[in-house]
Amino acid sequence: MRVAGWATVALTGDPILLLIPPFLFSGLMLAAFGVGAPGRAEVLLPLVALPPIDAFQDVVLIDLTSRAAFVTWLLRVAALLIRTVVFGLLLGLAMQRARGALPSLGDAVSFVRRRFRTIAFLELVSFAIIAVPLSLSADLTSTRDDGAIGTALLFGVLVLIGAFVAAGEDAAAWEAIKAGLRRVRRRPLGHLALVLLYGVASNGLFRLASTGEPGRPRALPLTLYSLLATLVTMWFLLAFTRRQTVLEAAEPGLLPSPGSAEAE
Repeated sequence: MRVAGWATVALTGDPILLLIPPFLFSGLMLAAFGVGAPGRAEVLLPLVALPPIDAFQDVVLIDLTSRAAFVTWLLRVAALLIRTVVFGLLLGLAMQRARGALPSLGDAVSFVRRRFRTIAFLELVSFAIIAVPLSLSADLTSTRDDGAIGTALLFGVLVLIGAFVAAGEDAAAWEAIKAGLRRVRRRPLGHLALVLLYGVASNGLFRLASTGEPGRPRALPLTLYSLLATLVTMWFLLAFTRRQTVLEAAEPGLLPSPGSAEAE
């Protein structure tokens, strides 16, 4: 509860944390429309999401139209790079706030430049190990109704979020993955509760956004629901980073120090 309250105060009390995620979403939305994606709830709401949901979304979107294999994989590489920058910026802002500093976009950009290869590697892991296998038999129009896919994606969030936060603490790529797996084994209940709550919140927004039918309009425009989903993602990222930062401060030695030989 303390982490939830902290994340709420952090998000609502800082204009950068409120404005940057919707700005990034707007760019991703234009990019999605550029590759032929339809303006539907199952397309727009997950555009800014926690890994591996973001990687899964990119795989499915890029396959929406028939293209040559070379063009498809070129687009997937571009999506990986864009995902790395977008999530890296959000992670950098969340890490700053979790450490008690005021978020700075300039510092977040510097963070992405410094940790780009590590974040890209983790995004590639989420793409190759989770997103691709799940997308082989997935239908974008039914993904939200597929409980098995949704459960697998949430499990991926539980496993990967600790690795991304560890990467934000300047751990090397493999050390970040090890730290993420250790977080699943050691005092995981808080992370598990946040993952389940994230699933309920994101799915609930999807249900609200997709109720529009002829003669039964949505309560809000789809774009506003998408912006709310983006802020929900930022809230949970703040909660995850805050909880893990506090736990790691209470458990010294979970991560190697940035200057140690093990972290090099």
